[in-house]
Amino acid sequence: MFAGLRGITRAAAVCTLLIHAASGAEPSTPWHTIRTIAVDDSVWHWNWGSWDQDKIVTFGDYQYTVYWDEDRVFVLARRDLRDDAVQTIRLRQFKLSSDDTHRNTCLGVSAKDGRLHLSWDHHNNPLNYTRSVAGFLTNPPPRISEEDIEPRQSITADSTSTSRVTYPLFLHDANGQLFLFFRLGVSGDGENLLFRYDSATGTWARVGRVFSGRGTYAPWQGDKSRNAYFHDVVFDARNRLHVTWVYREAGSTWASNHDLHYAYSDDGGKTWCNNAGQRIGDMAADDPIELADPGIVVREIPVYSWVMNSGCMAIDSKQRPHVVTFKIPSPRRPLKLEHNPPADIASTLRFVHYWRDDSGQWLGGSPISAGIESGPPARGDVVFGANDTLYYYYQPKDAKGGFVCLQASPDDQWQSWRACPLTGPQISGLDASKHDRSRWRADHILSITARSGEQGFAIVDLKLP
Repeated sequence: MFAGLRGITRAAAVCTLLIHAASGAEPSTPWHTIRTIAVDDSVWHWNWGSWDQDKIVTFGDYQYTVYWDEDRVFVLARRDLRDDAVQTIRLRQFKLSSDDTHRNTCLGVSAKDGRLHLSWDHHNNPLNYTRSVAGFLTNPPPRISEEDIEPRQSITADSTSTSRVTYPLFLHDANGQLFLFFRLGVSGDGENLLFRYDSATGTWARVGRVFSGRGTYAPWQGDKSRNAYFHDVVFDARNRLHVTWVYREAGSTWASNHDLHYAYSDDGGKTWCNNAGQRIGDMAADDPIELADPGIVVREIPVYSWVMNSGCMAIDSKQRPHVVTFKIPSPRRPLKLEHNPPADIASTLRFVHYWRDDSGQWLGGSPISAGIESGPPARGDVVFGANDTLYYYYQPKDAKGGFVCLQASPDDQWQSWRACPLTGPQISGLDASKHDRSRWRADHILSITARSGEQGFAIVDLKLP
């Protein structure tokens, strides 16, 4: 955990939530909802995305999150963890530009200068970025206001580097160093850039073009361009940066997604190695990771496997990456190819879990049937509990019963899974509600943002016994 971040452990009344499964039985859950904090009674219909990565973060005595309100205005919320009081500021100059559910929101922190960093409203358009005034986090004001947030600003003089941005995300290394990562280009034809923040000067510097879309892929009609979709981009406790992804050959369909890829960097993204430790990328030499690089495919997943992009990844206590996503058991091409699979193919989608062992071998990949009775698979988020028990939580797409959690133990290498409720039916979400990573590390409190009731926005705290 980096300097300035700490969780707040407080006594609370705890209740166990039970929901009815389709069979009418009442399965128990190890998760206890500590509290649900109302933030806004009515918000825009889509405020969650699997690509958010950091949507909610704790710094000191406060927790911060961002969302679109019902008028499509960008809102910053600050929760006081000492008494659960919530303050919000509507950043009226920043509004959602279209009814496009890709256009989500994210935030990051730079502890050394006490700034909160914000980004919003992207789908192949110029970067929207701003930050708080210095000391906003380290010397928090009694009340937050619009004056605490600087105007929209550029991070580089080279506007071409930020002209066609999608899916920006902030990430922090083990020492609290802040980075910004985003796609430049479109689905099926894009590259990815990495920037590093300097707290001493308050400026951003380009690390490099980490991923290129070039190359020829014979299994998809010899396609010559693609983009990488990431299962999160995460530093481990030893400061190794792990990246897992699928390539998409055609933006028009996720049938063109293929293979589980992996690379890592031990120097903050300047150089990159494949699974075997061979260097495959050098930012100083403008040598990005690309399709032809050796050793980046760690599990073969053919096109028409309908493997979902933008799954999730977490690092266990032994610094091993784990990925959870979903696909069908064997490739199947429909008669008519569209963006989503037809119902007969979609009904065979199953969760899969992949992980890298101590020798560097990637294991897993067998279909996970647990949770399917609650609804079809959906993108969620993953955390590790005591003894590296894995918990994957998600909101089934056609279910009304709230979030579901899948659980597996390292005792049998995470091969046996069981499903249980995570929340009651009044708490739901769409396409992944990312957790507060800093609070989970500090206190093992699973703190997420979620839909409350019909259209509200809330922070939910959950804990294991």
